[in-house]
Amino acid sequence: MSTFLSNNKTLFYLLSLYCQQKDNDFHHQQLATLLNISPKQLNRYLKLFQQYNWLIYHAGNGRGHLSKIQWQGDIEQIIVDQLKPHLSTMTMIDWGELFAFPDLTDSLAVRFKHLYQLNIKNNILHNEHLIVPIYHPIHNLQPNQVNDVYSAALISNLTNRLVEADANGNILPSLAHHWKMNRETLRLYLRKNVAFHNGDLLTAQDVTWCLRQLLHLPLWQPIREIIIVDMWTIDFIFSEPCTYALHLLTDIQASIYKIVDNVVFGTGSFEVSKHTPHQIILEASDNYFGMRALLHTVELNILPKGSNSFYQTNFSNNNNHKKMNIQNGICAVILNKNEESCSTKAQRQHIKNIIHKHLYKPIESDFALQNHLRSFSKTISTLSKKEVLKIGVPKEKLNLSQHLVSSLGKYGYHPQIETLTLSDYIKDSLHPLKYDAFVYTNVTTVNSAFHKMHDLFSPISPIYKVCKEDAYFINIFEKFKLATVAEWPSLFDSLNHYLIEEAILIPLFTHLDDIPFANDILELDFNHLGYIDLSTIWYDKEEI
Repeated sequence: MSTFLSNNKTLFYLLSLYCQQKDNDFHHQQLATLLNISPKQLNRYLKLFQQYNWLIYHAGNGRGHLSKIQWQGDIEQIIVDQLKPHLSTMTMIDWGELFAFPDLTDSLAVRFKHLYQLNIKNNILHNEHLIVPIYHPIHNLQPNQVNDVYSAALISNLTNRLVEADANGNILPSLAHHWKMNRETLRLYLRKNVAFHNGDLLTAQDVTWCLRQLLHLPLWQPIREIIIVDMWTIDFIFSEPCTYALHLLTDIQASIYKIVDNVVFGTGSFEVSKHTPHQIILEASDNYFGMRALLHTVELNILPKGSNSFYQTNFSNNNNHKKMNIQNGICAVILNKNEESCSTKAQRQHIKNIIHKHLYKPIESDFALQNHLRSFSKTISTLSKKEVLKIGVPKEKLNLSQHLVSSLGKYGYHPQIETLTLSDYIKDSLHPLKYDAFVYTNVTTVNSAFHKMHDLFSPISPIYKVCKEDAYFINIFEKFKLATVAEWPSLFDSLNHYLIEEAILIPLFTHLDDIPFANDILELDFNHLGYIDLSTIWYDKEEI
């Protein structure tokens, strides 16, 4: 028996009897065994429930005769009423025990869900406490090492960058209140009296320590060094012109933080008060230099992915509440031209034709990708000898991997699929691409040309790993350093077209995906990175 239910045995046994013996006759001993109690204890609970007029118990007369329970009234409502006094103290784990209860009826699950949602509302209104179920672990809270959207979504609430960008790409002050830029130098002036969550004041030394760790990254190459001018002023010295330097400072990896005793501290509107593998609790920072968060506490609980239909709290149909969905993601097959089986365009085009022929329908139905079908050839030759093809596929794309195995196998390939969990995917992103083909899924919450280019030129990107020595790829990179903001979309389109024409990138579909945390929160605002700004979340009190 679970901890919560063991402390509320009347509720536990009533729920057990109802879910497991709602309509069936039973042997008394078998039912006692099922409930893991003695026949005497079972008799005691049956008598108690009869006193409450919840049921009438008809004992079997003699050995071999079945007993029967006749339920009185709306038992599901009685169970809900028994649960209500415990709402204010129930944890996410307690709710998990209820939703995972054996043989739970659909109607009772719906009632539990309504109670759960009521509990969330009451927490928000009366305790300023938001409980958010999440379905992926937070892998890293150190900004310069983050390479997954779930960790980045959390870090964006714990840290700040020197500057921010609005939805239109305009650069706004943040930790830096002012700046001057020319072809040789970018000077930034820091706010004074900004505190990290451990109480230490932010200085130019903290900023340079963070950002110098990024100078090895491709997009940071034009920055020769970062110099401390004084306690509140830093200079970026360019070795060559770099028009995107300020936009680069808006990236999540450019967040400013410090590490003390192996703990990461930021300057954001929330600070971490508890961090375990299954739970992260954030509390509003009283010393935040911007607006203090409207919520006092945000509790993130990691739950099994399949349980989201029970835990989802976005229950309002009010038009004032925005459900944040995005369609800026892509699922594609990347062919590694550095591997022998995909080293020539002819080899890659052969694989591309197979994929297009057998995955034609999802591509054809995706308006954004229809123009990529013009080179599709229905006449495909079979290889003269078996060709092993190593393919990396994210775990959630199992159906896709089966299609790839079936399709490629018809033409002489021997696909060897390696299924990757999110943890594997993140771990592999730090190493060279070891596959002949790789199923790449990328959800970008900001549909800006800079962030698209940033994704392509990031060293953790499989496209970068495949193309970093490609002459055309390098040429676009060099143009990007000098291009104006207005020229960035054209550069991205040119590079994307090249990758598709060379059969390096084979788009399968753009896909609708949810921003982390968005399914379970109302009254959402984005920060410029496209992540949810937890500091501004509030519920409309008129709903209650």
